[in-house]
Amino acid sequence: MTIPEDGKRRYCPRCGRPQRTCLCAHIRPLIHRTPVHILMHPSELKAAKGTARLTCQILTQGQLWVGETEQDFAPLRQALKGFKPQLLYPGPQAQAVEQCPPDPDRALLLLDGTWRKTHKLLQLNPWLQQLPCLSFAHPPQGDYQIRKAHRSDSLSTLEATAYALHQLEGLDPAPLHDAFTALKQSQLAHMPAQVRARY
Repeated sequence: MTIPEDGKRRYCPRCGRPQRTCLCAHIRPLIHRTPVHILMHPSELKAAKGTARLTCQILTQGQLWVGETEQDFAPLRQALKGFKPQLLYPGPQAQAVEQCPPDPDRALLLLDGTWRKTHKLLQLNPWLQQLPCLSFAHPPQGDYQIRKAHRSDSLSTLEATAYALHQLEGLDPAPLHDAFTALKQSQLAHMPAQVRARY
């Protein structure tokens, strides 16, 4: 690997990843009807293993919002006017996405971060707590082995988005899955051997 003279790591201006792990060659657009808004906790901005940014680069109607407070998400709330926003978040009152009827006015919201950080996002934004929630009755097995999860039913943001859109619209989420595979392979390829052995 060549280190720039100024010692700074170079990043791809399109995918935002270090140039040696650029994923642009694996990004294919996924055309879908439902607008998808991902609310990212600021702590995820520097997370190399995060999938929210990649997800929005693939979705034709995906948008990433970084923030923590109601004020941070004021532009998002403005963008949601005229839609029926639903939050993908588990809970006793959540409706299963597998049973949702089509709704052309639906907008899907996801929280991106650790369980602790997404819970904090929810607590700091009472408006999110007022939204109807969706969850998975039969969630797929998570396959993000390079990022440890504290819950057996955890999915990456990309995996959750892919499954939700597949259930809501019946579309083939292959562009998301293909990019996800490339991300995992890239991460593993650049891990030291002793670290890679843990996965």
